[in-house]
Amino acid sequence: MARTSARKQYKKATRTRRVITLAIVAALLVAILAGAAVVVRNHRRQARQEAAEKALQERIVKVTFPEGSTVLDIAQKLEENKVCTADEFEAVCTKVPEGYDRLFADVTTDNKVFVLEGYLFPSTYEFYKEEGADKAVKRFLDAMNKQITDEDLAKVNSMGYTLDQALTLASIIQSEASDPKNMPMVSSVFANRLKPGSGFGYLGSDVTRHYIERKMKAYIEEQGMDYDTLFGAYCTNDSYTHKTAGLPAGPICNVGKAAIEAALNPAESNYYYFFTDNDWNYYYNETLSGHQSQWNQLIAEGKAGGTATTKAAE
Repeated sequence: MARTSARKQYKKATRTRRVITLAIVAALLVAILAGAAVVVRNHRRQARQEAAEKALQERIVKVTFPEGSTVLDIAQKLEENKVCTADEFEAVCTKVPEGYDRLFADVTTDNKVFVLEGYLFPSTYEFYKEEGADKAVKRFLDAMNKQITDEDLAKVNSMGYTLDQALTLASIIQSEASDPKNMPMVSSVFANRLKPGSGFGYLGSDVTRHYIERKMKAYIEEQGMDYDTLFGAYCTNDSYTHKTAGLPAGPICNVGKAAIEAALNPAESNYYYFFTDNDWNYYYNETLSGHQSQWNQLIAEGKAGGTATTKAAE
């Protein structure tokens, strides 16, 4: 009897151990499967994230805009890189944007081809394909807002300029002297011509005329704008019927920091004239006779070329 009872207890204990073992094994299997499921889910999540990041990276384009680019140049590059259409970008650039009072407080839209010309800071940017013109413009303006310091604005004010006028002068310097080393001296020529009593009623910069005549004419005519009025608002050469005294209506290109600094800090000089030869060496003169004499000498040597101030004296 006692032996039978012991066997029963043994069998019962054995069954209990088996049940416990099976339960443990089952629990382990569940845990393993659950862990495996977590691993699979994590792997799938990571794969989705990597796919999303790859798709996002494939949408990013890096575009470089050289100093001196115009709105039309920038619009074309953006279209080529599928950021937005050129037409959309150009349209946005004809309006004063909201949220940038620091830059545009004193801007007038009168007789300007593009209101944002001069304010689109040239640099290398990353865009998303098809992000649109508004977002693209914001990138340029945010960069310009950072480049223009409070000290710059104070200097602009002390010179008696608006920011728009300072950027207009900087854009002429940018176009006349792409090499930053020559910008302060070129700036001094225009600063001297702009001084009251200088005898120069007109700035005499060919690039102001070229902006309308060579770079913007097709766009102006396509848009049905008044070409003669705009030519007269930008041209600073005194030998033309349509022309403007002092600075033109607005910037003629988009400028880098060096041109801005040169406009605000011209070199000290008594020069009123300059020109360049075929190798882009700069020649400065205080008098028209000296200017013409040196120019004629270079013509005789076959070296005259590049850019030059016109006489513009009255």
